[in-house]
Amino acid sequence: MKKLFLLALLPLTLAAQTPYDPVAVADLPGLSYTESLYPDDADHDPAVPEPGEFLGFPVGERTATSAQIEAYARRLAEASERVELVDYGQTFEGRALVYLVISSPDNLARSEAIQDGMARLADPRGSGSSARERLIADLPAVAWLAYSIHGNESSGSDAALAVMYHLAADRSETTASLLDELVVIVDPNMNPDGRERFMSALDQHRGRHPNVDDQSLLHSGYWPFGRGNHYLFDLNRDWIYGRHPETRSRIPHVARWRPMLFVDAHEMGAQDSYLFSPAREPHNPHLPPYRQTMGEVFADDQAEAFDRFGYPYYSGEWHEDWYPGYTDAWASLRGAQGILYEQARLAEDGVQRQTHLISYLQSVHHQVLSSFANLETLRRERVSMLEQFAADRARVVSARGPYADHSFVILPTANQGRINDLLDLVHLQEFEVHRLTREVRVARAVDQLGRELSNHTLPVGSLVLRNRQPEARLLAAMFEFDPNISESALTAERERILREGRSTIYDTTGWNISMMFGLEALTVPEHLDAHLERVEPGETPSALSAAEVDASTVALVASGADDRANALAGRLLQQGVSVRAARSASALDDVDLPVGSIAVTLDDNRGSNDWAERVRETAADLGLAVHAVGHGRAPGELADLGGREWRVLERPRVALIGRGSTNMLDFGAAWYLLDHRLGLRHSHLDEDRAAAMDLRRYNVIYLPERWGWGGGPMPQALVSRLEDWVRAGGTLIAAGNAARALMAGDEPWVRVRSLDQVVEDDLGPYQDALYREWLAAGDPVPIETWGHGAETQAYPWTDTPALPDADERKRRDQWQARFMPSGALVAARADTRHWLTAGGNDFLTVLFSNSPILMAKAPVEAPLRIGVYSDAEGEAGLAGWAPIPENKELRVRAGGLLWPEARERIASAAWVTRESVGRGQVILFAHAPAFRGAQLGAMRVLENAMILGPGMGSSEPIDLP
Repeated sequence: MKKLFLLALLPLTLAAQTPYDPVAVADLPGLSYTESLYPDDADHDPAVPEPGEFLGFPVGERTATSAQIEAYARRLAEASERVELVDYGQTFEGRALVYLVISSPDNLARSEAIQDGMARLADPRGSGSSARERLIADLPAVAWLAYSIHGNESSGSDAALAVMYHLAADRSETTASLLDELVVIVDPNMNPDGRERFMSALDQHRGRHPNVDDQSLLHSGYWPFGRGNHYLFDLNRDWIYGRHPETRSRIPHVARWRPMLFVDAHEMGAQDSYLFSPAREPHNPHLPPYRQTMGEVFADDQAEAFDRFGYPYYSGEWHEDWYPGYTDAWASLRGAQGILYEQARLAEDGVQRQTHLISYLQSVHHQVLSSFANLETLRRERVSMLEQFAADRARVVSARGPYADHSFVILPTANQGRINDLLDLVHLQEFEVHRLTREVRVARAVDQLGRELSNHTLPVGSLVLRNRQPEARLLAAMFEFDPNISESALTAERERILREGRSTIYDTTGWNISMMFGLEALTVPEHLDAHLERVEPGETPSALSAAEVDASTVALVASGADDRANALAGRLLQQGVSVRAARSASALDDVDLPVGSIAVTLDDNRGSNDWAERVRETAADLGLAVHAVGHGRAPGELADLGGREWRVLERPRVALIGRGSTNMLDFGAAWYLLDHRLGLRHSHLDEDRAAAMDLRRYNVIYLPERWGWGGGPMPQALVSRLEDWVRAGGTLIAAGNAARALMAGDEPWVRVRSLDQVVEDDLGPYQDALYREWLAAGDPVPIETWGHGAETQAYPWTDTPALPDADERKRRDQWQARFMPSGALVAARADTRHWLTAGGNDFLTVLFSNSPILMAKAPVEAPLRIGVYSDAEGEAGLAGWAPIPENKELRVRAGGLLWPEARERIASAAWVTRESVGRGQVILFAHAPAFRGAQLGAMRVLENAMILGPGMGSSEPIDLP
C-alpha cells in the first residue's frame, strides 16, 4: 500500500519540477542600444579578457557586483603588462578597495620616480625653476578616474569596466600615445558596501520584463538606500573630515600620485540628462585660479564628444563650487582639475522619459565617453597643466604669495582626545603643524567670533598651522574662519530666496574644522616662526594611568575635560562596574575634576575583585589617564566624593529609531558614534513597529533627524508610547525635525515649542528665562541688597523695548523664515555648570540650518543658547523677541552664510534643551549633533546625554536582591 501511495505522488513531484513555460519577454525597442562603448579605432588584444567574457554578460546589460568588479580588475592586472593593481584599503564590511594603474610599461617601471618627481613639483621649496622645467618635460600627467562614490549611482562603476579594458587591451596608436604621456588610475568602485546594499534591492525587485518606471522600487530603492557606506555616511562629503576607512585609505594614495585630473562620476534624477563641470558661482576662494579656465577647456572637449552622438548635456545650473569636501573640490584644492559627472540614474533596465526610452547601457556609454574625452584633453594639455600646477605651488609657498602672512592657532585644551583627533586629520591631509614651546606675543589676532585682539599672547602648547606651505589652498579652505561668497553670487542667492523661497547653494556653507571640532582657535595675520617645534605624525600622546592601586586607594578617577571619559564610563558600565560622574566641579588629591568627570570607587564595587584592573585596561585602550586617589574630601566648596554631586550612573541601554521618515545620514552618524567612539552595544528599532515593542528594555532612545522641513509625520502611536516610556524613567533624545515632530499637534506632551508655534503668544515667560540666565551667569546680587528702602522697578526688563503686537510678530517671523540657512556655523553660549555641557567651554560653535527654533521657558533648561554676549556700548535692545542687556551685543554668526534676518530670528533660541517629564527626561537638539561624524563639540553634548543622562536627569528604581 505504501509503495502504491508513493507511485501516486510521483506524477505530482515530476510536475512540480517541470519548468513553468514563461510568458515571452515584452520587446521594448527603445532599450536596444547599438552604439559601441569604444572608440572607432579600437583594436583590442584578444589575449586580454573582455569584460563580457569574464562577467557572463555584456557591460551595461546588467549591473556588476562589487565582487565582480574587483575580480575583473585583478584579472586585467594579470593579463596586461600595462596594468598594475593596488590594494589600498578595506571597507567596514571587509570588502577590498582597489585601483588599477594603467600606463605604458616604461612608465610603470618608473612609478616611484614619477611619484618622486610629482612630489618635488608639489613642494618646490629648495628647488629652482630649471629643475621644475626638467621635471615638467619628463613627467607624464596622472589622471585619477573615480567612479560611484555613492553606491546606488551604479553606471560609473560599470563604465569603469569598459574604461579599464580599453586602456589595457587597445593596440591603436591613439591609446599607445595616451599611455606614453599619462598614468591613468582607475578607482572603479569607491563604495563597495553601498553598492552591495543597492544590488540587494535591485536583485529583489528585478523581474522578467524590463521595468522602465523610475518611480518603481527597482529604480528608487528604499531605506536606507545604497548611497552611503556601511554606516550610511555620504563619502562625497568626507574628504575634509576623513572619518571613514574608504576616505582614510584613499587620501594617502591620491597624495602620492598627485593627479592633474580627478574625475568624480555620479548619477542624478532619472528624468535629467547629463551634467559635467565647470560649476557656477559661488566658487570657493581658495580654488586654484586655473581651475575655472582649464575647466572650460575640458568642458569644450567633453561637449564635442557628446555632440557627435547628439546626446544632451549641461554645466552649471544647480552645480556650485563652495563646499570644499566634495570629491572634485577637494582634489582641486590639492591642485588637480576636479571634474564632476552627473548622469541621469537609470538603474538597470532603463527609464521612460517624456519623449523616449533610454537604456541603462546608454548611461554607461555616457560615462565612458566622458572619461575618454577628459583623458585626451589631459594628454594634449599635459605640459600646460603641469606648468600651471608648478607655478601655483611656487606661488603659495612664496614669502610674497597670497598665503605668506597667515597662521591658524589652536589654543591649548585639557581635552587631549579632541586634540588627538585634530592632529590625526591634520597629518592625514599632509599639513605641516607646529607647537609653541614658549609664549609668543602677536600684534593682532582674530577669534572665532570675529573679535579683534591686540597685543595678544599665544600660550605655550598652542598648535600652529602656518598657511604658507605646499597644501596652502586646502589648509585655508578647511581652517579659514569666515570665507566670503562673492558679491555676484550673494546677489543671485538673495534674488532666488526672494523670488522662489529657496537657496542656490547645494550644501552647508560653514565647515571650519576648529569650529566643528569644538576647539578654540585664533587666526594671526603673520607667518609665525619663533619658538616652534614640528609635530610629526604618530606623536599624539597616549596617556596612561598616573598611579597604581594600593591599600590606600579609595577611587580611580578620570577628568571629564576629555571626551574619552564618556567612553570609559560607558564601557565600564557595560562590564558591570559601578561608575559615578561629577555634577559639579571637584578636585581629589590635587587632580582637577570638572563637571562630567568619572570616578570608580572601592565602596561602590566591593563585590568585585577586578574592578580596578578593568578600569586600568579600559582606560589604556582609550589612551586616557586615570588617577588613583586616597581621599574623598575635596578642598573648599568643591564636591566631596561621597556627596550628592557625584551621581551613580545607570548603564545606558540605547536604542536608535530608524526607517520610515528617519534621515539615514543622522541615523548612521549616531550609529557610528555609539559603535566607534563610545563602544556601546545598542539596538536599532523600526519606527513603524516600535510602539508595539517592549521599550522597558531601553533607558535611552535617540530619534534622529527626519527628512524634509516638517520631517514627515511621526507615527502617533509611537509618540504616545514614548510619553509613557519617558514618564516611567526613560531618557528621550531627539534632533532637528524629530524634535519638531514631538512638538506637533494641539496638545504635545513636551513643554518646548518652536518659535512659529508661540510667536503670537505671550513671550514674557521666554524673556524671563533669558533674564534669569544672564543674571545668574553674571553678577546676580544687586548692589542695593543691604539697603533699607523699598526699591521701585527692581526688575531687569524695565529698560527693554516693548515687543510688537502679535500680528506684527507673526508677519515678521514669516518674512524672516525665508532666509534660514542651508547650514551655517553659529555661536552658542553654554551654561558651563550643566552636566550636558561637560567637556566644553563657555561657548560652542554649532551648525544651524532650517532647524526648529527651540523656545524654552521655566521649568525647561537650555544649556546651550544661540548667541554669545560681548561687550559693546549701547542701550538695552531686542533681537527679535530676545532682550539684549545694556552695553552688550549678541554675536551669532561664526562662519557660513547667515542672513541678518535669520540671525535675528534665531538669536537666543535654545540649541539644546532638557526637561523633566515624570521620572524621565526629554533632551532636544535643534540640529543633528553628530553631523557627518565631525561635529565633535556637539557630539560631546550628545554623548553626555546618552552616558550621563540616565543617572543625572532621570530616576530608575533600585534593584533589590
